[in-house]
Amino acid sequence: METLREPARPLSIVGGQLALDFADTVDDPEGPLRFDHIGTLAGLLSWSAQAGSVTPDQARRLERTARSQLEVARATLTEAHRLRQAVLEVFTEIAAGADPAPRHWRPLQPWVTKAMSQAELVTEGDTGQLVWPDSDRLEVLLHPIAYAAFQLLTGPDLGRVKRCADCPWLFLDQSKNHSRRWCTMDICGRDHKKALYVARRAERRRAGAPRES
Repeated sequence: METLREPARPLSIVGGQLALDFADTVDDPEGPLRFDHIGTLAGLLSWSAQAGSVTPDQARRLERTARSQLEVARATLTEAHRLRQAVLEVFTEIAAGADPAPRHWRPLQPWVTKAMSQAELVTEGDTGQLVWPDSDRLEVLLHPIAYAAFQLLTGPDLGRVKRCADCPWLFLDQSKNHSRRWCTMDICGRDHKKALYVARRAERRRAGAPRES
């Protein structure tokens, strides 16, 4: 039942866009405290409910499906990790200043194509949006994420995708002057400012220390 093990700790969702939030599901990805919040299907279900891509009730039903279809659950988890890697690579490159190009579409295309092929159009007045049926099939977990990646790649907010100045997490800079630097001020912003303070204090001490004769 390893695929259904519960996640070990909570995760802050700070990316501001579903696909970017999905890319940010590994804590401390390059450090000693690395933890994959969707390393198990239980983690993926928990994150999906927290992010709002499925309802809590649907997540509970999908968990029952996973317990009765362990091979399908393992395959879905593998696909989730592959999709996350594609999203991460595409938008990390764009956050670094790359212009959108066909090479950014190709890694996402299989998931986006499948998601759109199973979507339904819901209209309200003169507007419409794609939604996915309230299905108990585990693959439905990935459809909203893939479509969110497509919307970001082809939409007006692409230029607002940034990478945190202190960690590899991605976020959508929704500040008015595009000045946001950190995934969250409470974590990386605070740590960055603390590091600057310590460095400046050490520099002042060095500058004020008596010289050796």
